[in-house]
Amino acid sequence: MTLGEDNRPAIPALPVADIVAGLQALSGVLMALLRRETTGRGDYLDVSMHESLVAALPNILGPTLAENRQPVARHERTTGGSAFYRIYHTSDGRQIVLGGQERKFVRTLLEALGRPELAELCERGPGEHQQPVIEILRETFLRRTRAEWDEWLGSLDICYGPVNTLPEALADRQLAVRGMIVKDELGRRHLGSPIRFREEPATLDLHEPSLGAHNRELFGTGDPTHGRES
Repeated sequence: MTLGEDNRPAIPALPVADIVAGLQALSGVLMALLRRETTGRGDYLDVSMHESLVAALPNILGPTLAENRQPVARHERTTGGSAFYRIYHTSDGRQIVLGGQERKFVRTLLEALGRPELAELCERGPGEHQQPVIEILRETFLRRTRAEWDEWLGSLDICYGPVNTLPEALADRQLAVRGMIVKDELGRRHLGSPIRFREEPATLDLHEPSLGAHNRELFGTGDPTHGRES
């Protein structure tokens, strides 16, 4: 279902299986801890990366579960079948992404573009019938640069965003304001914690231990080679 512009499977940039399985494992551990607190008994967890990925597919599994068929990615709601949930190229070779298919977002943008008559096609749900809207939006976004569209779209009540490079993403003002990117004593950048506790905020230990720094504590020796295989 993750297809490139050539309609062939594309490798996702995120390690989805690792992250999703880790989050499932964390949820299971927290539930087991709660069970131990309330019943006095813990539990044993078995979390499969494969099953975690399958469990993360409810938004696209409907046709397969109900009709045992492969969905057509370009016709589905979140994989190309909705004009307001797609990536569009701009005149400078960059991209703008639309990410909100709700009626208010659709009508706001189409009315601002002078094409309110296209809203009816979007309001019929995802599918091949939205192709005319997709083509018009594709041609429209090619008329201006990403920065020009970002400025104009920012004045509207719609769900959109510029597609950023990683350096641009880390320089995002929202991340800066919330302190998501932190620096150590050498000025190197690190990711902060995305979980915000009000009563006990997370603290990061960015100290980088030298080789063997904890050997005396662990092995009773200061020899940095102690305990290592030769």
